[in-house]
Amino acid sequence: KVDINQKGGDAKVVHKGFERYLLPDVANYDDWNEFFCDPSQVTKFILCKDGRDFFELPHEQRFAELPNVHWHASLKGSQIKTHRECHSLWGVYASTHRVWLLHALVFFVGAVIGTGVLHQKPAGMHGPILGTSTAVRLSIIGLLVPVHAALWALARLETTSNH
Repeated sequence: KVDINQKGGDAKVVHKGFERYLLPDVANYDDWNEFFCDPSQVTKFILCKDGRDFFELPHEQRFAELPNVHWHASLKGSQIKTHRECHSLWGVYASTHRVWLLHALVFFVGAVIGTGVLHQKPAGMHGPILGTSTAVRLSIIGLLVPVHAALWALARLETTSNH
């Protein structure tokens, strides 16, 4: 879970005992990917082992100096971390939401086609809730889209921590 700290930033909240395993500012592959895709960040934080700024070296000397880059200090999570991840099943749904929508649509279309056309009303009822014709019942399936959109918005809110 991500909460708001005293400074207005993200504060990671984990179950008691898990703080040791889920550190809040550990950089991982997505942070490094974002870091190396932003030239202004790369030129600001890559340091040599002797403390020099790597990008202050003349361009022709940089390749030879790569073995002397202090990667541990340069890729430190507190410097390059852009956001804190929130681990939950909502993240799984947010990344696979199209698959869930497709499965729901196929299931309900199959259910409508499988029940066929209802020629008579069930006894004691005004009619089926979803209508008697196949076309009407298929059009009702379109209501899955706003339900899916609401769930997806909730998943993105939970995983990106936008309050």
